[in-house]
Amino acid sequence: MSTSNHCFVPPSQGDSRSPCPALNALANHSFLPHDGRRITAFQLMSVLREHYHISLPLAALLSLGGIFTCGRYFRIDLEDLALHNKIEHDASLTHANAFPNGKYAPVTVDKELLERLLDTSKDRNYMTFDDLVQVRAARNATLDRPLSKVHDIISRGEIALTTQLFADSEGRMPKQFIGEWFGEERLPQGWYKPATMIGLISTTRLANLVGKLIGKVLSSKKVD
Repeated sequence: MSTSNHCFVPPSQGDSRSPCPALNALANHSFLPHDGRRITAFQLMSVLREHYHISLPLAALLSLGGIFTCGRYFRIDLEDLALHNKIEHDASLTHANAFPNGKYAPVTVDKELLERLLDTSKDRNYMTFDDLVQVRAARNATLDRPLSKVHDIISRGEIALTTQLFADSEGRMPKQFIGEWFGEERLPQGWYKPATMIGLISTTRLANLVGKLIGKVLSSKKVD
């Protein structure tokens, strides 16, 4: 993806960031305001559609859901999405859990969790959908109590979106892409947005499959 006019610039002190690598990356490339503040639903929908090739219904659901749940006066600062147990949830793939009774969850990447994510695949260069399912299942297994139904749907949707964004025709996701997106919160070098639009139906179907496979993974571990 060409970002020649939108170079990656890490956040400065006072810039607002979220637990979401997709939005943080867009802010770090200034496709969203670099300070991450006072973002409108229209801005969110526009960048999700343009830079991630997300359909209008799904972009509207994500954008309006975020602003109505976490925002103020029809705008949002990215850090608002870190409000604990609103949209954000425990057992993130690359963020530590919120402190007990904490209002906000951490927005900085947990390097140990990132390393575990990348090390799930024994392939030196690639990850697969099944690898992401394994990570999701492993993170779920760390919880004292299961995620709520809504947060479970969100967590599975995150796997579905990541797969659709980065998997090639053979279902492989370069570790470079995963590492740069989750770890550095940048649009990966050499990556292009998917040719096939990421829609609400395809994402829902894939998220449902994630749920079924997680159930099998956790059940097999109980047997073992």
